[in-house]
Formats: sequence, structure tokens, C-alpha cells
Amino acid sequence: MLRIEEVNEDNFKDVPDFCRCCLYWQTSGSFSEEMVKTEMAQKKLEWLKKVTKEFGSCMKIAYLGDKPIGFGHYAPAKFFPKAKEYQSGPPSEDSVFLACLYIVNKESRGKGLGTIMLRNILAELKDKGIKAVETFARKSSENNPSGPLKLYLKHNFAIVNDRNDFPRVRLKL
Repeated sequence: MLRIEEVNEDNFKDVPDFCRCCLYWQTSGSFSEEMVKTEMAQKKLEWLKKVTKEFGSCMKIAYLGDKPIGFGHYAPAKFFPKAKEYQSGPPSEDSVFLACLYIVNKESRGKGLGTIMLRNILAELKDKGIKAVETFARKSSENNPSGPLKLYLKHNFAIVNDRNDFPRVRLKL
């Protein structure tokens, strides 16, 4: 049974390692993984606290049983400096940027878990009165933290800028 929870200080430790320590979207310029994982996780937790205070819920964990298997990460684009650097960007100011929608284990992908997470996030954002959601979806590989292009197209996202392997897609809510 899939269970989806908002990330908070208490369950932040359950965010899958790869996601908990990733600061890719919170940086600008070249990204380096030279920091110690504990430092990166602490910076991500500080980011979570700041964004939650200003925007509200912005991260989700998906559990299969008691095991965390997925992660979602979203907020207005101003909280993600890297989004301005993409050729098919930047995200529109009236949208929320979905930075990550990631099913960690390859064996768990393609079974509808990402769809459940996406629907959960979209429902929350719609309830908040958000007008649109945008992301950069990858064409060439499904092994991408933001999710594959075909997932978004299946859920009525439209390509708004298609300059490279990461087109910007948008869904009006």
C-alpha cells in the first residue's frame, strides 16, 4: 500500500539518501557534490524550513509499507536558482516548479507509483489555488529525478519550450 506524507523535520530522515543530500536545484552555476553528505542534508533541511514557512508544504515522501521509495519536491521557481539556467526555461512566474518526482528503485518504476505521487501533489497545489505547474522532463531517459517526459504528457502537461533533451512542460490547474 502506497502512503504519501508531507516532509517535515520529524520524517526528513526518511527522505531517500540521494534526494536528502541533493542540492542541485538550490544552487546556480556548476554543481559540485564535494560537500559532506551530512552538510548537504543539513542545508536541504534548512531550505525545507524556509520554503515551508513562506510557501507551505513543498516536499513529499512516498512509502511502500514502511520503506521510503519515492520523493517529490516543488515550490515557486524563485526557490530554485538552477531552473533559470535551463535552455528551455525559466519556469513561468505564475507556476510552481516541480523539481523532483522520483521513484528511487528501478524495480518500482513503471508501476503507477509516480502517477499516484504526481496526482497527490497536483491535488494539493490545486487546493492551494496555484494556477499552473511546470517542470523540465527528460526525453531520452526515464532515469531522471524530475521524471520522464511521457509521464507528464500522459497527464495532460503540454510542452511549452522544447530546446533540448529537457523540454519545459506545463499543466494549467
